[in-house]
Amino acid sequence: MVLAVGVSVLPKTGNAATTYKMTTTVESNIRTGDSVKYAVIGYYKAGTTVTFTGKTANNWYRITYKGKVGYVSGKCLAPYKAQTFTALNNEAKKHLGKKYKWGATGPTSFDCSGYTSYVFKQSINKAIPRTAKEQYKASTKVKANQLKAGDLVFFNYGSGIAHVGIYVGSGKMINAQNNGVKYDTISSGYWKKYIAGYGRVVNF
Repeated sequence: MVLAVGVSVLPKTGNAATTYKMTTTVESNIRTGDSVKYAVIGYYKAGTTVTFTGKTANNWYRITYKGKVGYVSGKCLAPYKAQTFTALNNEAKKHLGKKYKWGATGPTSFDCSGYTSYVFKQSINKAIPRTAKEQYKASTKVKANQLKAGDLVFFNYGSGIAHVGIYVGSGKMINAQNNGVKYDTISSGYWKKYIAGYGRVVNF
């Protein structure tokens, strides 16, 4: 009898099914097949996080929807990003010192609301309106004693909402102002007297 020495036989293991955790960037139709020629069986609102069970060669993602196999175009999706203040803050800090430019939305220069909308989108895939006034309207208002890191701080110089920054805690915000992207204290001095309110777009 010949014995095999030093040889081990490992059990076969199946590969785990690949899944894709994605977030819809726009309202997204769910279709019965992987192109727009197929019937619509449902939809996801923009900002919905979905775990898909497969992906086709032409960039459509497969999902089981109400007991049926459905497909969503990859053009409507972005990789899921955890909505944490750490992620938001890390993105915000990356742009410290960049120049202010009215109407700019990044990434080399910003105006105030261009900066806030860019940071929320890039860090946690959260779309917020473009202007400070629109961001104020879209946010859930909070009182000063409810303010949390990640909330928006709004300012009014006499003719309506005209500036916005991101509160980072300890009485400070990070914002794109005339001197560029920088930290400013809102608990005293110049900025405090122009505060119009606080808004929450994500509850971290």
